[in-house]
Amino acid sequence: MRVSIAVLCLMWLSSCESKTLGRCDVVRIFKEEGLEGFEGFSLGNYVCTAYWESRFKTHRVRTADTGKDYGIFQINSFKWCDDGTQGGQNMCNVPCSDLLKDDLKASIACAKLIVKTGGLKAWQTWDSYCNGRTMKRWVKGCE
Repeated sequence: MRVSIAVLCLMWLSSCESKTLGRCDVVRIFKEEGLEGFEGFSLGNYVCTAYWESRFKTHRVRTADTGKDYGIFQINSFKWCDDGTQGGQNMCNVPCSDLLKDDLKASIACAKLIVKTGGLKAWQTWDSYCNGRTMKRWVKGCE
C-alpha cells in the first residue's frame, strides 16, 4: 500500500514539473515575442527548431558534452546561461532555471541573442531538420 502511494505521488510530482506546449501555443507565443521574421527567419524555423530540440517541453534538461541544455530551445549552460558549470560564460546573463519557465520570455530572449550571434545554425537540429525545408507546415492552422 505504501509503495503504491509513493509511486502515485512521484507520478503526480513529475506531471507538475513539466509542461508540453501544443504547436499552436508555441506559434502564438513565438509570434507575440517577435520571432516572426527575426533576423530574416520565418516563424516556422523557430517552431521547427523548438520541436526538434525539446518536443515543446518547457522544463526539459539534457546533459550535453559540456554543461547541460535547458528549456524549449535546449540552450547550453556552458556558453549561454548560469547553472554553476565550471568556466560557464552566461552570455545571456540569465540563470538556467529561468529557461525552464512556461512563459518562455527568458528562453526567447536568449534564443534571440544566440541567433544574432550565429544564426539558427547554432542549433544542429535546425540545420539537420529545418534548414532548406518548407516551414509553412509548422504554423499551418494556427492563425
